[in-house]
Amino acid sequence: MFREMWHRPQDATRQGRDATIAQVIESIDRTAPQTKARLAADVGISEQYLSELLQDLKADDIVRKAYVVDDASLYAHADSLSPLDADCVAPDTEDSERTRDASGVGTTAPGKRGETVIDLLARLEDITTAQYSAARQSFVGEEPERPADTLESLANERHSAVLSELKSYTLTTDWPGNRVAADLATIATNLEIVGDRACFITDVIDNQEVATTGVIEERVCDIFDAGEQINDYLTAILFECDLAAHDDLIAQEETVHRDLDELFELVTAYDPEMYGYLVTVTRALERAIYYWVHAAEIAVRLHSGVQPDHVMI
Repeated sequence: MFREMWHRPQDATRQGRDATIAQVIESIDRTAPQTKARLAADVGISEQYLSELLQDLKADDIVRKAYVVDDASLYAHADSLSPLDADCVAPDTEDSERTRDASGVGTTAPGKRGETVIDLLARLEDITTAQYSAARQSFVGEEPERPADTLESLANERHSAVLSELKSYTLTTDWPGNRVAADLATIATNLEIVGDRACFITDVIDNQEVATTGVIEERVCDIFDAGEQINDYLTAILFECDLAAHDDLIAQEETVHRDLDELFELVTAYDPEMYGYLVTVTRALERAIYYWVHAAEIAVRLHSGVQPDHVMI
């Protein structure tokens, strides 16, 4: 959805060969041309020059035969094409500052806009995690300082701020920077959905007169705790580029998957009303964890260019 809305026009601000390469990749990704002549006409260059550019792109495995963009290679080479990541901002732009290291070699300081996006994502994550924690407190009969639903308006506001900043960024960024922006928008939306699920859990709990006790309550709390751990792994991957945390996340995800299966076997012993309540809460909890896991997968791809294993939950 975001990719279709936020594609940048092909009159990119880059100059010369770099601008043309970006236009070639974008044209292939948008239109999937059947012939070289069609692609050359779409970009507005000669077939001979196009052949030269395609030779380089194919050598890097960014473009395959039949003019298809390889996503994995594209992300692997994103820093040389059109990065959103602050560490790779192109020099001599309003969002970057050139510095020199001890050896006198020029480096690029973090981009202001990239820093803003990451900061907005971190603030959104803080609120949605607080909503999740409030839902857990409600489940065990405690009174959270701020219930999940009272935080919802703030979560929506921060989600809108992230999308607004990303949309603004794509208007001044060469492709595929807008594809990276779309991925970050998906992460932001995933975080906001976690907050929505927390609000839903709170509502269900408030409408339930009988509280759970014993082993069932303990098992649900274990899943709440596992979700918090998965969120910790997500933040380590997204904000600290700790890719090793992904292996721990997968291991925790597998544990949650088993615990959910066992829990659903246990709740069948309850009366229909309690069964429906437990299933509703647990399914909402399951989906909240799913969106954290999915966001972590996207973060791994953005940092490494490698598509990790798919989510299990």
